[in-house]
Amino acid sequence: MKYKRLTIEELTALEKEFISFLASMQITGQDWEKLKKEELEKAEELIAIFSDMVYDKVLKKIKFLEYRDSKTLNVFNCSEDKIILAGLRVKEHSPLDLTDPEIFIKWNENNTSSVNVFKTEKNYIKEREEEVFELLQNGCLITDDNLFNLLSAMV
Repeated sequence: MKYKRLTIEELTALEKEFISFLASMQITGQDWEKLKKEELEKAEELIAIFSDMVYDKVLKKIKFLEYRDSKTLNVFNCSEDKIILAGLRVKEHSPLDLTDPEIFIKWNENNTSSVNVFKTEKNYIKEREEEVFELLQNGCLITDDNLFNLLSAMV
């Protein structure tokens, strides 16, 4: 399994898609019920394959991720061949808190002495979707390009 197994709730929400997936493998509803009872390992394997397919499809669409804590803001541009990071680090002496929803109102570009702004990039080591998945598992959230563009302009 490449990612993780979908939960029962997620599978339920994707019931139509899962039925289509089983049908594409010529497995009827009756066959599926029989598999769950008599060949649980095979049924679990089919769920794992379906889960990976769902994650692959979703992860391919993700372009930007954000990670934020009180002193760090990282925005990742997940391009096809590399990942570009635009970030902001609050210096130790600064009272700024990057989890504050009004941070950009309280802080402006003239107050650069309290932060370090940076930008870097790297090629993917694993498959793009696997690295995006790991970032999500480590606390990143899906976002748009607004913060990335703002931070990139500040570098």
